[in-house]
Amino acid sequence: MSISPIRPSYTGVTDPDSDLEVLYATLPLGMPLPPAYSPSESSTTPTSPMFDDTPEYSCQLQPDEVFLDGTPLAVSRPRPGESSSSSSSSAPRRPAQFNICHNNLRLSLSSRSQQTQTPAYGRNELIEGFAEVLGSLKHVERIDLVVEGFVTTTVIDRGYPVSSDSKCILAHRQSLYYSASGTVSPEQERGAVASKGRLFPFSYRIPTTISGSTEPLPPSFYRMYATMEGSVRYVMRIELHKRGLLRRNENRVETVFLYLPKTTPPSTRPPSWYHYTSAAGSSSNPNPDVKILIEPASDRSQKEWKTMALTSGTPVPNLGVEFSLLKPLVYQARSPIPFSLTVSSTSPVLPDLILSCAQVTLLRCTTTHASGQTYQHEEVIGTADFGKPESPNEAESQSKVVRVSNGCIEGGKEQGEIAWSVDGMVEVNYALRVDIKPTLALNAAIPTFHHKEAIELTTHSAEDADNWDGVLDGPALGIIGRL
Repeated sequence: MSISPIRPSYTGVTDPDSDLEVLYATLPLGMPLPPAYSPSESSTTPTSPMFDDTPEYSCQLQPDEVFLDGTPLAVSRPRPGESSSSSSSSAPRRPAQFNICHNNLRLSLSSRSQQTQTPAYGRNELIEGFAEVLGSLKHVERIDLVVEGFVTTTVIDRGYPVSSDSKCILAHRQSLYYSASGTVSPEQERGAVASKGRLFPFSYRIPTTISGSTEPLPPSFYRMYATMEGSVRYVMRIELHKRGLLRRNENRVETVFLYLPKTTPPSTRPPSWYHYTSAAGSSSNPNPDVKILIEPASDRSQKEWKTMALTSGTPVPNLGVEFSLLKPLVYQARSPIPFSLTVSSTSPVLPDLILSCAQVTLLRCTTTHASGQTYQHEEVIGTADFGKPESPNEAESQSKVVRVSNGCIEGGKEQGEIAWSVDGMVEVNYALRVDIKPTLALNAAIPTFHHKEAIELTTHSAEDADNWDGVLDGPALGIIGRL
């Protein structure tokens, strides 16, 4: 026998068969009812199933009303590459703890960076952590720490992997616990006994070179193109081996960690003409964020510069084009790279025409090898700004016109560019490309020039390493944006 709920009556409801009355009748028992409003005496036109008007509201606070101030729960984090001192919190940052559990094993790692969801480490950094066994060590024979790194390249055909190559670049095995017999000695436990298991602390310093080679250890990497895929992956694993015929299967827990080394170029003194100004509000620079190159002085030391002669497919007599870069060819990412383009000719107008058609771009070149195939990908990450052409004081001869245009180029991701290679697998390089391509109207008068000069980009500058202690410690988080 079911008891139907009593249909309550509401003030202001004039039609018992209205949709609103049916809605009220279907409310579950115990649910609070909406407030009742008295119909307005001035209401004559029905605007809803009820003829009553909405209550009068006011912007003024009532005696029983207050304002509530809320605090956001999300904590703002500095972007990759941004200094942690710029954050609002002045409290010292403690190392982040990363815990990975599987069955009765737990791997805990400490990382300097709290801005990543994966443990991240820098060049020659010490990895500290511990392995915890949740349970008894009665049948445990040994516990090992394994650190591995692999470079893998894969050939892709129509979206499916066809073949792949792999190379081990890091191999390390360390014994955390070993028991030849069934008994466990206090020396073998090597750690404090926790409430739910045993702790085995460890420490491992990441090497700076590939295992069995003198080549630098490459950073974590992943790229996928239309026909090729390449990756550099580092793994840390805890292996627990048990004794007995029925306990041959090992128990393991592993995690991927990021290796993000910081690099710096050698210390060099920039030339005297390398200065910038940003005269806000001037007619020549209406945008205060744009940097304008001050016209350089003509004197340059040949010891500080590398000069390359550009050649064209159709040689032109009495025409010379030279491209100069500051030595050594190692620069910090997102920092201006100075260069100069010199044109000499017997024609009084040809040098200016050639400089007007010149273009300098910064390239990131990625080369991937797999199963005898090679895939090259070039990406433009920066374009150059040219200064006003000038005539140097020391002309080659009275019969030649020499014009020099100095400029700068910057590009890439801040603290996120690094050149590296693994022989026969993956290479990431950088280059400056000079293109002089005349327009269709000047195609018959101006030859075409193409030149590519290899350079190297680093995450930090040499001044950073000299002026700030510990700036090169920890991972280069700017590389994460390119993984």
